[in-house]
Amino acid sequence: MQTPLDRVEGPIDQYGVERLRHWLLSQNWFSSMLLPALPRRLRWALRTAYFAPVDLLDKVRGRQNQLLPPRSMNFTGAVSDLVSSADAYVDRLRELAGLEAPSRVLDVGCGFGRLATGLVRCFDERGSYTGLDIVGGAIEWCKNNITAAHPNCSFVHADVFNAEYNPAGRTSADTYRFPFEDASFDIVVLSSVFTHMLPPAVDNYLSEIARVLRPDGRCVATYLMLTSESEPLMSTKDSILKFNHDLGTHWVVSLRTPELSVGYREAFIRQLHEKNGLRYQLHPGNWCGQPSRWPRREIAEQDVVVAQRL
Repeated sequence: MQTPLDRVEGPIDQYGVERLRHWLLSQNWFSSMLLPALPRRLRWALRTAYFAPVDLLDKVRGRQNQLLPPRSMNFTGAVSDLVSSADAYVDRLRELAGLEAPSRVLDVGCGFGRLATGLVRCFDERGSYTGLDIVGGAIEWCKNNITAAHPNCSFVHADVFNAEYNPAGRTSADTYRFPFEDASFDIVVLSSVFTHMLPPAVDNYLSEIARVLRPDGRCVATYLMLTSESEPLMSTKDSILKFNHDLGTHWVVSLRTPELSVGYREAFIRQLHEKNGLRYQLHPGNWCGQPSRWPRREIAEQDVVVAQRL
């Protein structure tokens, strides 16, 4: 029997707005110079204004899908096709983390539940998905639209401060404790989360990931990693991002809002994994134009670290 998420379709992009946004976000001058120069409120207002007319046209023409968030609400990068992106994500988890039908998955920084839409099609009755995010509106939307159709998908709001995504948050990411029992999950996923977090918060989150993973469980997380190969490539035309400020262990695009985009020195991230009892394996992405095991597409642009709990 089909369920709503089995019939979900990617966003209709006949207007070209998703393709244009994806192209802009892949341009070095846009991501590294123009966006950081804009005040946060203006960035978010422009995002909403850009998509609002398209949401209205979809509503008038009956093209809304209750399991896809309105484009004007979506803050999670530039995914132009939800279904193909989610399915590619699931394939990566099978390849890198041993995802199986009964796996228990925690998605930290779940946004509007993109990964959930792919996982529910491969889970059996024992499989479960838990999404955690600091944006309260996204969590409420997921509860009302995804959990309502798939009870094995649950969503939890983490009211954690982030200067870009939750400036009114009441809890520091440096000390936040995941609201889950020890060894609760087989797989933990973080897609473009550590790219918006500063060093003490990354250290704390890695500690919490190690705590909630079962023995031998795996974490798949993306980073923007600064290495001897990637650092000189940042200034080339093939790079989608150039960090402007070197702060030692990490680089940022904007000093005013450092969480807008954060890149890390690879040796530092390796040390944090070792400190927190996580075996570390790096798979370079192609965000800066360097060769990658994956084609240049939305899911593979950042570097991927697979960490296994010792």
